[in-house]
Amino acid sequence: MAICAAPIKGSHLRIVKVDDCGVPVTGAAGLTIVTKGFVQVVSEPDYEDGEEFVERNADGELCVNQKDKPSLKRFALTVDWCEVDPVLAAYVMSARLLDTASPAVTGTGWALSEGEPDNKFSMEVWQRVAGSGACDPSGVQRYIYNAWPHVGNTQVGSYTIENARSTLQFIAETFPASTTWGNGPGTATWLPVGTTIQDTEHWAWNITTTPPPTPACGPTTLT
Repeated sequence: MAICAAPIKGSHLRIVKVDDCGVPVTGAAGLTIVTKGFVQVVSEPDYEDGEEFVERNADGELCVNQKDKPSLKRFALTVDWCEVDPVLAAYVMSARLLDTASPAVTGTGWALSEGEPDNKFSMEVWQRVAGSGACDPSGVQRYIYNAWPHVGNTQVGSYTIENARSTLQFIAETFPASTTWGNGPGTATWLPVGTTIQDTEHWAWNITTTPPPTPACGPTTLT
């Protein structure tokens, strides 16, 4: 039986720390943040155009007219935030996290210096399903699960201070996934049983009935 779904809105976003190879980091060194404080996520594909071969004969007519297929290189991800989690922002931007010792607060802000961004992460976004396909035949709610398993090269977008809300923006790029990313970080799974991410893949999209994780301010560790 085929399943079709109409994606609508964006309900949850999760950032998980990965290492330079795209492997999720577990235990005390890990970082996982689930939030609803984002305005939009724009995923823009970056293609390399296929090489074109054109040759005319002596009479000016096309003799050879062929173009190779385009090649997908990566996705550019642009995220706008209406609610800022300092721990998430500092990690994604490769900034220094500012803490306060009394009372103990992990992450009151960040300080961003010049240089190259080093930190890598995976990003997952859950969407709701609209219309008649919003639930499966047994009445369980469906979600659209988007995953970009290996993301980095983060740049900070413009930040405007005016008589209006301020939105933080970052722009990042995807890398080929690590096979150890599997069917998603942690114990819950939003991909079909037996399905794992392959090492050439940049984006996964799936219809699932597994609900997204619970949002919270601040990081947790991945187990």
